[in-house]
Amino acid sequence: MKYKDWIASWIERKSPLVKESTFAAYSNIIVNHLLPRFGEVDLETISEEQMQEYVFSLVKHGRLDGTGGLNPHSAKDVLIVLKTTLRDAMRAKMIPRMIYDVKVPIQREVQKIPVIDKSVQERLIQAVYLEFSSRSAGILLCLYTGLRIGELCALQWKDIDLENRLLRVRQTVQRVYRKSLDGAGKSRVVVSSPKSRTSAREIPLAAILVPVLDKLRSADAETFFVGGKRKCCEVRTYREFFERFLKRNGIKHIRFHALRHTFATRCIEAGGDCKTVSELLGHSTVNLTLNLYVHPQMEQKRICIDKLIF
Repeated sequence: MKYKDWIASWIERKSPLVKESTFAAYSNIIVNHLLPRFGEVDLETISEEQMQEYVFSLVKHGRLDGTGGLNPHSAKDVLIVLKTTLRDAMRAKMIPRMIYDVKVPIQREVQKIPVIDKSVQERLIQAVYLEFSSRSAGILLCLYTGLRIGELCALQWKDIDLENRLLRVRQTVQRVYRKSLDGAGKSRVVVSSPKSRTSAREIPLAAILVPVLDKLRSADAETFFVGGKRKCCEVRTYREFFERFLKRNGIKHIRFHALRHTFATRCIEAGGDCKTVSELLGHSTVNLTLNLYVHPQMEQKRICIDKLIF
């Protein structure tokens, strides 16, 4: 059996078993990467050596626009889907059982999103109050809760409990682009469960947020926080609003995700332990929090050094 024939039946069976966004990721990887390389290859002849060579080629020149290679994380995603399809072929007794020891090159340098400087953070907060709306308040909310942008756009008033000062994260918004095996594709906005099991969480609201949210409170629990309508704001639309907001207020460019990084770092600076911060962010492991989101500033490093006693 050709790999393309196995994939056709595999993807059809997967469709009802996974989230729409996950299925779209599978189909895009299959159409963009796996079928062009392995589609005409006999399923039982795909070897560990072929797979390893393919991973190296993805890292060197795997981008669809021909401008270079995929980053190791993206190459790993492709490899995971390839391994999954082959593992399921083994379970279906289409090919003999075997273990594929294929490695993805290590990314030597991880680019970290910078934390917003405290003076810039103060200007950002001041601008929110001067240009007050549910959209601008979303910036403040992310600074004090660490919400992802998709989680913010999916937030409804039924998720906000002002009396008990709690915010519940139970869904996210994303635009899903899904390709069929013939290469045709379409996209749509999807409101679905959060990124992972640990992403569904409760976050205490800082006292400073309560009066802000109270001014915006909607009597309709189904209303989305951003925009105040029963239709959610798309992530792309909100990101564009954020960029215009920064320009209008003379604040240098900030990646929206830096709000989340800043929240994590400020929590650590205030004495929060890594396990607590990890749960507030909805991470599956503390190591992820430490490696990606906690960035001690020079001021904190000096305080640490000054505490040394010999």
